[in-house]
Amino acid sequence: MKTQPNQMKELQPMKTRLISRSWMFATALCGLLIQTPLWAAPKDIATFETADSVKSWISVNDGVMGGVSKGGLKRSEQGTLIFSGDLSLENNGGFASIRTQPRELHLAGSSAILVKSRGDGRTYWVELRVTGQMAASSYRADLPTTKGEWKETRIPLSDFKPQAFGRALPLKAVNPAAVASLGFTLADKKAGPFELEIEFVKAIGDDAAPVVTKNGNTLVDVATAAGGFKTLLAAATAADLVGVLSGSGPFTLLAPTDEAFAKLPAGTVETLLKPENRGQLVGILKNHVIAGRVSLAKALEAGEATTLQGSKTSITFADSRVRIGSAALVKADIKASNGIIHVIDQVLIPASTEQTAATPGKLIELAIERGVPLFNKGDVAACAALYELTCEALQTMEGVTEKSRAELAEVLKAARAESVSRNQAWILRAGMDRIWNDLKAGNKPPQHR
Repeated sequence: MKTQPNQMKELQPMKTRLISRSWMFATALCGLLIQTPLWAAPKDIATFETADSVKSWISVNDGVMGGVSKGGLKRSEQGTLIFSGDLSLENNGGFASIRTQPRELHLAGSSAILVKSRGDGRTYWVELRVTGQMAASSYRADLPTTKGEWKETRIPLSDFKPQAFGRALPLKAVNPAAVASLGFTLADKKAGPFELEIEFVKAIGDDAAPVVTKNGNTLVDVATAAGGFKTLLAAATAADLVGVLSGSGPFTLLAPTDEAFAKLPAGTVETLLKPENRGQLVGILKNHVIAGRVSLAKALEAGEATTLQGSKTSITFADSRVRIGSAALVKADIKASNGIIHVIDQVLIPASTEQTAATPGKLIELAIERGVPLFNKGDVAACAALYELTCEALQTMEGVTEKSRAELAEVLKAARAESVSRNQAWILRAGMDRIWNDLKAGNKPPQHR
């Protein structure tokens, strides 16, 4: 018997581990035809080409609280800023920081901060302070580093969270126009030497604002307004997934451009859009969708993402380009009300070309395998969105009886009438369990524990 939702601790199903990740590897996605660069032209906040460039910077360490950490800054011969020292946890200390003295930074209209840095493997904070803010408070965002490697890290301003004395504050989001100081802090509770080298800090303009149409700005609305999503919309329509992609989500869409889509073998799209290939088409679309709202900065920090189809896609910065799998990123963080679009220059074809036909049972098992960890780590809305997408797809697949299709329609109706994501997830999961039982007579689906 299943436990109540607030007692849920699901285990990943054993059967799903046997599912081949090689099924459904062609693509039916057409991307967004936007010729703008990855980010709008950045504006310098801090560069260090001249000796005078570091004069406005000061160091503030835990000595102000009785600690003994040592931290300071210097300009290198290569024209970079080096923030280094020795972190100590003695006397209730444990932080070292540098920051610019208050001045007008002219960040009005900015949407993100871009930092090029080389660190020691530790995670630092980038800190912003606004006019009139007390010295012990700031807006903070993580700056992860890889030891010895230069990285460009894009941090949306929405990721900066207000705090004072290390405690979160219930304040509104940072106002770019009011930012008057930039800084870096180390306070990871790990004693020992540290070093962070910074080449530049830039502000990125608000080029990622959502495209608002007459009816809204869901992923489908943005695709329609952009005018370059005809194949994607046709594929989503053929797979009966337009409703889901217009729903609450959230989803992250990896979208190849029209040029990337044109590189596929002739006839690929026409074949996939045939009714008899609908199940495969659903899986293909899911191979370019990630559950949740995953910004580029978060994706780069994680280093990889798992698509709803179940395959892992690497996300790295190399050769001055962000790469998602084998594709290069063309544009990032295009906002929609129910997710984010990242545009890529080629379709994501796995190295293996072996394909296995999609079946309703495998689709359910894969959804549970992906949904379980999402739910258990607290991302309940993403879990519900994944289950909703799966139930929509099941309605179109061969092997699902008319009785089950009717039941799925009722399950979707009930879930969409529910305003709480946790309840939505359980309604949809229960429906998938019943369909699984119909498909696998005599067997039981993976259970909540």
